[in-house]
Amino acid sequence: MEILKTISYAGTMEVLTSLGKGPKRFTEIMFETKLNPGILNRVLKTLINSGIVSRCANEEDGYELTTKGIKISLYILKIVEVSESQKPVHRELITLLTGRLEQMSSTA
Repeated sequence: MEILKTISYAGTMEVLTSLGKGPKRFTEIMFETKLNPGILNRVLKTLINSGIVSRCANEEDGYELTTKGIKISLYILKIVEVSESQKPVHRELITLLTGRLEQMSSTA
């Protein structure tokens, strides 16, 4: 149930959506999500502590979704897709995340 609490925080879905498109630096996430730095910092720390997001191997590259983060993002997007009319943005992101997950699975 802790995961539901984590993803319910304000700004979390915006950060997951942003990182779903690929690794990003703090400022890139901030500008894309329009979250203030304090909230973004809190969201990222919570997501890192939950194993959903990690720092990139080269810390200058910023943050990225973990395998767990990709799976969670896919589940959430599929729930949103069922509950709302299918939005092309969600469909594209689902396809992108599915491809990244398959690529991670094949290299593991």
